[in-house]
Amino acid sequence: MTNPAAVKHLREMKPGERLVIYHTGDEKSAVGRRRWCGGSKRPQNPQVKIKVGKAIAKPKTLAEIKARAAFAESPLVRQGRLSVVPLTGAQYAWVVGE
Repeated sequence: MTNPAAVKHLREMKPGERLVIYHTGDEKSAVGRRRWCGGSKRPQNPQVKIKVGKAIAKPKTLAEIKARAAFAESPLVRQGRLSVVPLTGAQYAWVVGE
C-alpha cells in the first residue's frame, strides 16, 4: 500500500476496531465485517491482521452509500480508490445493518 492517506488511516487503527470489507471492481459494495487484531505499522508497507467476521446481510452498494447524507464528507465517497477509510459509528451501523 503506497497511498499516504490510506497508510495514515491504517496506522491510526487500534486492535479490536471494527472494519467493513468493501469489494471494488464491478461489485462496488460493502459486503462483510471484521475486527482489526493488530499487525505491523511499518512506514512504507503496513500490514494488518484481521479476525474473520460475518457477511453483511444486505450488502450496501457504492450508489446507496453516496446517496446517504451521512457519507457526504466521508473519504469513502470523496476520495475514490482509497483502500482504507475511517467510518463514524453511525456510518458503520448503517452499512452493516445494525
